[in-house]
Amino acid sequence: MSDAPRPFVWYELLTTDADAAEAFYPAILGWGTEPFTGAGGDKPYIMWTAHGAPLGGVMQKPPGAEGPPLWLGYVGVDDVDATVRRAAELGAQTHVAPRDIPNVGRFAVLADPQGAMFAIYKSLNPQPEPPGEFRPGQVSWHELATTDGAAAW
Repeated sequence: MSDAPRPFVWYELLTTDADAAEAFYPAILGWGTEPFTGAGGDKPYIMWTAHGAPLGGVMQKPPGAEGPPLWLGYVGVDDVDATVRRAAELGAQTHVAPRDIPNVGRFAVLADPQGAMFAIYKSLNPQPEPPGEFRPGQVSWHELATTDGAAAW
C-alpha cells in the first residue's frame, strides 16, 4: 500500500426516491445525468455529471437497508483487499466486503472507529487527473463530522 494521500474519486447518493433525486440535484446544482449500463442489473445506474464528466451516481437504497438516505464518498486505493485488512486492524468495520463491479473495478464499504461511513475503490481503468481548478458543480471540499476528532485524525 502506498502512503500517498488518496483522493475522493466518486460520490454516490443512496436514497429512498432515486427519481426525485434525479430531478432535484440537477435543478439546484446544474448537474447532468447519464445512464451507465456497463455494470449489469435490470435498471441502468444513473451517474451525476458536471461539465460532461461523471462525478458520482444515484441509486435506490436496497430493500432492508437501514438508516436514512446518505451520500457515500469513495476514496481511490491501490488494493481494496489490503486496505480493508489494514482498516480492520485500526478498528474499522466492514459493511460491504470487497467485491467486483463487472468491467468497472473493485470496492468495499467501511466505517471508521467512530462509525463514519466511507467506501474505497480501485478502477480497472486509469483514473483521469483531477481538475487543476474546480468549477461550479464539482465537488471541492470534504469534511468529516465525528464524535472524536483526535482519534479520527
